[in-house]
Amino acid sequence: MIRLLLPFFLISLLGCQEQPPPGPKVEQQEIFTTLITLSFYNNPSDAVYSAIFDRLHQIDGWMSDYRTDSEISRVSANAGLQPLKVSPETLHVVEQALAESSLTNGIFDPSIGPVSHLWNVGSDNPKVPTAQAIAGARALVNFRDVVIDENAGTLFLKRKGMQLDVGGVAKGFAMDEALSLARKAGVTSGIFNMGNSSIGLLGRKPGGKPWKIGLQDPFQANGAYFATVEGFEMTVETSGPYQKFFMAGGKRYHHIMDPRTGSPADSGLEQVTLLLPLETKLADGLSTSCFILGLDKGLALIESLPDAAAVFVTSDHKVILSSRVGSRFTLLDKTFTLVSPPKF
Repeated sequence: MIRLLLPFFLISLLGCQEQPPPGPKVEQQEIFTTLITLSFYNNPSDAVYSAIFDRLHQIDGWMSDYRTDSEISRVSANAGLQPLKVSPETLHVVEQALAESSLTNGIFDPSIGPVSHLWNVGSDNPKVPTAQAIAGARALVNFRDVVIDENAGTLFLKRKGMQLDVGGVAKGFAMDEALSLARKAGVTSGIFNMGNSSIGLLGRKPGGKPWKIGLQDPFQANGAYFATVEGFEMTVETSGPYQKFFMAGGKRYHHIMDPRTGSPADSGLEQVTLLLPLETKLADGLSTSCFILGLDKGLALIESLPDAAAVFVTSDHKVILSSRVGSRFTLLDKTFTLVSPPKF
């Protein structure tokens, strides 16, 4: 499969003017169809990296919808037929995904699989489906038809043809697991880059300064960034249509599907970046939901959640900050305009 994943972030690791401290020890592996990069300071043992990568591969094996032998794929294959017993971890991730569905009234929906597989964005053979095919796929999307039996440890999809897609939430769970293993091993400073769209910042930079993250310019090629955010013990999560897309008939079709239409979301936004506590449970589903909802409803959702902050970028180069972003944001590119948020 050809991946059209463009990095969202440039990570600024610039030190101060004095002699910089030793750099991080960096290890990378491809998991979740993306490149996972662990950058830890104070030279931890190789065993830490091995334990984390082994755990991430295990989670991917359970929850990938690209692997026919995964638990998620087997649950989908048994849709409308029978419940399937799954690992406690998979059960937990689906429970979390359904909680986000309830929070967003179905804007985030882990049963979006029929729609995302129909469009096939990011594969070798993406296509614009017929209106009839879109309607058929959309009719199969309803998180309320995902049944969890905690006592039996099973998942069941009520209707034949339903498919689960928990990729983003699974990646968030994977970051939590990686953080837990790193902390247990004594790692106190580092960056967990779960494919550039999701970054965990553990502790502070050596020397005590906060991390600084460059936000990718959604209108430019990879490597251009229009602003920075900074902080520590923080998750930075971004959703945007430039991550995966294809062109057909002069129009861009991206991977963020709106369950209400069965098509790529058209909300007037180009990017949503969330700033959340490090071990949050909401990041990926929340950023996706905000992008689909658009500025007004997305911002209202963020303001309703304690500790959540967001940076919205509109299609006409406007930047809007939620109230809790504060001084963590710095605009670098003056072709963007920082404007006041709408009042509710």
